Amino acid sequence: MFSYIFMKILESRPERYDAGINFLSGGHATKIKKKIVKDFVKPNMQILDIGCGTGLLLEYAAKAGAIAKGVDISIGMLEVTQERIKRNGLQNKITVYNAGAVEIDTLFDENSFDLIVSTLVFSELYAEERALVLFQIKKLLKPNGKLVIAVEVKPSNLFKRIAHYFIRLPLSIITYIIAQTGTNPFSNISEEVTKSGFSIVNEERSFLDSFIILSVKKSEDIDHSKTNFPAVKIPKNDFSIIRSIWDFIGRWFPNPVEPGLRVIGNPDRNSPVILTSNFHLTVRRVEKSLKNQNVFLLVTPTNGINVWCASEGGDLNTHSVITVIKTSRINERVDHNKIILPQFSAPGIDLVLLKRETGRKGLFGPAYSKNIHAYIKSHKTVFENNIADFSLPFRLEMLLSMNFIIWLAIAVVTILIAPKIFLPVSIYFWLTGFILYAGYPIIPGKSGWLKAGILSIIEIIAIALYTSFILIMPVFAYWEIMIGLSVINLILGFDLRGIVAGYPSEAEWLMRRLGMKSFGHIFSAEKQNEGIIQQDIIRCNNCRICLMVCPKGVFDIVENQNIRIVNQQECFACNACVTQCTENSLVLEK
Repeated sequence: MFSYIFMKILESRPERYDAGINFLSGGHATKIKKKIVKDFVKPNMQILDIGCGTGLLLEYAAKAGAIAKGVDISIGMLEVTQERIKRNGLQNKITVYNAGAVEIDTLFDENSFDLIVSTLVFSELYAEERALVLFQIKKLLKPNGKLVIAVEVKPSNLFKRIAHYFIRLPLSIITYIIAQTGTNPFSNISEEVTKSGFSIVNEERSFLDSFIILSVKKSEDIDHSKTNFPAVKIPKNDFSIIRSIWDFIGRWFPNPVEPGLRVIGNPDRNSPVILTSNFHLTVRRVEKSLKNQNVFLLVTPTNGINVWCASEGGDLNTHSVITVIKTSRINERVDHNKIILPQFSAPGIDLVLLKRETGRKGLFGPAYSKNIHAYIKSHKTVFENNIADFSLPFRLEMLLSMNFIIWLAIAVVTILIAPKIFLPVSIYFWLTGFILYAGYPIIPGKSGWLKAGILSIIEIIAIALYTSFILIMPVFAYWEIMIGLSVINLILGFDLRGIVAGYPSEAEWLMRRLGMKSFGHIFSAEKQNEGIIQQDIIRCNNCRICLMVCPKGVFDIVENQNIRIVNQQECFACNACVTQCTENSLVLEK
């Protein structure tokens, strides 16, 4: 887990999404939605917005007299949409559904819509996902219906491409700071749409050819089930030196690989199906752990975020799993109905919905991929390998991956202001980081700041004694050094508890005290699971699912084979057990 804080950042993005995307697009995003409604929406039209986000286009369409429906995979986005609907009194005009784009065929009947719209979504879908969505759209459109796609594209003209790049780069950085989101410019949207059986009605581009509004209609029927299986990858396709380096120096940020199906070894129709997120480091580690196995590996789209953070933040959910199951057509490749899910995905997965929509029975595997081979031999081993690892190697890995960018920023400042202190400051930064991260379990105090504060006090006293008794100078003669060391210590300790132990850290506490919802893209205190885990032993049927998915060993088997809470103080409210308890016998009480 990268840190508790990053999970909460992911949860809080929806409220900043519109501002971020509009800034990135230079105002085009909102203008395009208004233009689509003006040019294509008529009163009493039945329209569908795929990837409706915060519902802005739905609002415009409903006010223009249409009956609007929207689909989005993010619950957080739909919560903002529902607030928008209520605020504008459009409850009778707009209906929204929490589902992935590839699930629209299960939500609506064929020939249901006069207009289907998708803005800034198609470029975020991977190739197999787009192909399946286009096939489903054809079924849902009425005979004379239209599909309108608005996406960011790469200009074909070299001059415009260069201009677009230099304009977009700073906007992309600022947008990520504002909303932790972005868009991927498309290169061949028109060609891809026509290959799927549509004919182009109109194509309109912006001044720099960086945005396109494409309107199309159905031209021919293509039976998706009779097309070739989507291409599969093998482990070496995921290898990237640059991404591998980024895994260990920039882990605050996503590092995605292409979602889809991987074939490891020589799997047959009875081979296991295993799922993971599309975070590069996770995929590579899973592939290495399975190198001597014959399995199918499904890499689900999580925006390049690791399993635990993606699950807590909403990027790895039931709908993202449904998406990769459908697009990979794995049900046509194997004869069994099981899929092995990462244990850390438990907070975001609805096993009942997964089974209903895909026919697949989800099984939670071990916490780490190194134990998958044992799990494949015996599912009972999951109870031996389900505890989160906060050991020394993990803490040192986090020291580098979570602090390199912070060190780099400090290094740049010191080089520009006082080059002579660059080396000692750098040595002190990493030495102190090593002491705090390696010594976390033994340094007194629960708080990261308290541990850092204790270290600062010891250092200040040592400097004062050396100054006074050895150098025969005033005690605070080197007060600048004392303050500088303390600042570095507090920076390193600010999220220490979240990074190396998974608990809420000083960031959330401080921001709640200040009444702040968030600070840029780094910290968010608005949304988090809070409370102490409680168990209704009358409701509990001892199914052991809580014992299986809890990463902290909160539960255990006691007398008469009953499952009970035995380490309540270890719970950090990840919500996995509450989500998976079919009897509703577990709850987080504040």
